[in-house]
Amino acid sequence: MQNIKDEIFLKTLGGRIKAIRKAKKLTQADLAFRFNNHPEHVGRIERGEYNVSICTLKEIAAALEVSLSSFFDT
Repeated sequence: MQNIKDEIFLKTLGGRIKAIRKAKKLTQADLAFRFNNHPEHVGRIERGEYNVSICTLKEIAAALEVSLSSFFDT
């Protein structure tokens, strides 16, 4: 079970990934295809429902053609 601070962090991170994806005019399916995953998985990440690994974040960053640090820039 995650604490409230972790939940807020994951939702914020997911929201940042979603914002970058939308800015690049990609659907969840487009992004999922780019890093060989399922659109439902992308949705769970974007909603903060999944505690994504750093390796998966690296794959998402590459698929979005952004730096890993861009997920943490505010």
